[in-house]
Amino acid sequence: MGTVAVASTLVGLATAAAFAGEMPTDSAPTDRVVSLGLFSFYGPKYLGAERYGPFAFPTLDVRRPDEGFALASPDDGLSVALLETSHFRLGPVATLRQGRNAGIDPRFAGLDHAPWTIEAGMFADWWVLPERLRTRVELRHGLRGGDGFAIDLSADLFSRIGRFTLAIGPRLGIVDAGLARIQFGVSEAAAMRNPLFSAFNAQGGLQTVGLAASIDYNWSSAWRSTLYGRFDRLVGDAAASSITRRLGSEEQFTAGLGLTYSFGARLPLPSGLLPR
Repeated sequence: MGTVAVASTLVGLATAAAFAGEMPTDSAPTDRVVSLGLFSFYGPKYLGAERYGPFAFPTLDVRRPDEGFALASPDDGLSVALLETSHFRLGPVATLRQGRNAGIDPRFAGLDHAPWTIEAGMFADWWVLPERLRTRVELRHGLRGGDGFAIDLSADLFSRIGRFTLAIGPRLGIVDAGLARIQFGVSEAAAMRNPLFSAFNAQGGLQTVGLAASIDYNWSSAWRSTLYGRFDRLVGDAAASSITRRLGSEEQFTAGLGLTYSFGARLPLPSGLLPR
């Protein structure tokens, strides 16, 4: 997703939030703080790539006025909590999965198409230690036909020191056989079209093991900046695939910088939608 498209998305979200308090509704209007963010990253052009490039993602958070900036990680999918308590959050989530094609590297010509897509599903956060230790699971499925499931598991330890918030924690990525074949499979026909790659029947299972860390700085109650880094290592069939062995890398690094702006809004949310 290009930076211009992401910026347009953020402008649209901000406009919708600003007008939400003015629209008549039968639901009881509820005061909320809306946080919109834009994160720019530099990382692999697709999972397993040896070539790197820039990309960007938006973030969105809605909270009560008496709450500070949410404790979260930049690699969380774009999510909104429909059910929330002091220990648990549950709701829809979506993220963009990058594709792989000959436009990234001409040597991929002839391989089966691995297109980009939106992955959508549900997330759940469980705070083992409130405001300190969070575990998270995201279950998503690609919106293109014939896609597959992805499960991301993470844990983050947070520490607030003055205006700074530090976070660090492990990451695990799991996929089903359908998604594994899209990302790392090489069919017999594709191997015949491009002899650089040997046929490979990728299976589902554990795909990545990693570690992520971030540092947030609150310039004010409205503005926050974030520095982010992540390392992943491909395992299982993702590492064994001829795609990775010939034109990829098992080690994946991502660095990012984000800016978040928060503003008050009267959102027409039914009472109890975000209980806490």
